[in-house]
Amino acid sequence: MATYAAKGDRFIDVTIPPNAIKANMRGGKAALDAGAGLSAFWEDCPMTAIKNDPGLGYYIEDDFVDMGLSPTITTIISGQGRYLLFGGAGATITPDAALGGGAKLLLTDNDQAVSITTKQTPFQITSGAGSLWFEAKIKTSTITTAEQAWICGLMDSTPQTAIVPLTAGGAIADLNIVGFHHPEANTTAFDASYKANAVAIVEVNSDIGTLKAGTYVKLGFKFDTLNNVLSFYVDGVLQTTGKTIPDNTGTDFPADVLLAPVIGALAATDDEETLTMDWWKCFQLR
Repeated sequence: MATYAAKGDRFIDVTIPPNAIKANMRGGKAALDAGAGLSAFWEDCPMTAIKNDPGLGYYIEDDFVDMGLSPTITTIISGQGRYLLFGGAGATITPDAALGGGAKLLLTDNDQAVSITTKQTPFQITSGAGSLWFEAKIKTSTITTAEQAWICGLMDSTPQTAIVPLTAGGAIADLNIVGFHHPEANTTAFDASYKANAVAIVEVNSDIGTLKAGTYVKLGFKFDTLNNVLSFYVDGVLQTTGKTIPDNTGTDFPADVLLAPVIGALAATDDEETLTMDWWKCFQLR
C-alpha cells in the first residue's frame, strides 16, 4: 500500500502518483476553472511526483516573473535559459509590468510576426507515450477583425520565421502543431486545432471561447492514455469534441514528432497590438 503525506501533493511513494492540485480543490472545480491558476483538469497530474523523480516524467513551466528576453529582435535569438525568440520589424518581447509578471509580445508593423518557443522539443502526443497536460493563460489587446492572428500550444522544431508558425495571412504554417489558433478574421472566438506537416489543418473545435480584448483566457488540453483521447479546455471547460490519437505510424495528426510549447502572433495592420502570456505549463508522464 502506498503512503502519502497528509498535505496535498507532497510526494512520498510513486506506486500511485498523488493528485497534484487536490489540496487546492476546496472551492470546487468551478473555482479552479474561474481562477487565475491551473484549471481543474490538472487534478490527476502528479506534478510533484514528476518534479521529484525525473524517471516518472518531464515538464516545462514558467510564470515569467524573471525574464532575460531582448526587446530588439531581427532574427531567431536565444533567450535566457530555455527559449528561442523571433520577431520581425516592429516586434518586441518584453516583461509585462504587471503584478505577477508576464511576457508581452508586441507588434507594430503589418504582416510581421513574433513568437516564443523552447530550445528542446521533449513532448509527444501519441498512443505510445504517457499522459500529457498543457495550459497557458494569455490575453490579446485587440479582437478587431483583420488586426491580429495568434497561436498557442505545442509545435515541432521548425525554425521560427516571419511566416512560421503563422503565415502572412494568419493561417497555421506547414508544420506540426497542436493547440489554439485565432485567425485574423475572427472577432470573438478561436479554434482548437492540429496540423501535421504536408496535411491540411483540422479544427477539432471551431469558434470556441469568448474572446475579449484585454481579458485573460486559459487555454488547455489533456492527452489521456487511458483512452488515447486528446481533449481541449477553455477556462477549464471541456470542449464538445475530442480527438482519438493514433500511434506514430503517421496520419493527419502529428503523432510521429516531438513538440515544444509555442506562442506566437502576427500583425494584420500597422496598429500597435500585444499578446501577453501570464504563465504556461506542460507536464508529461513517461
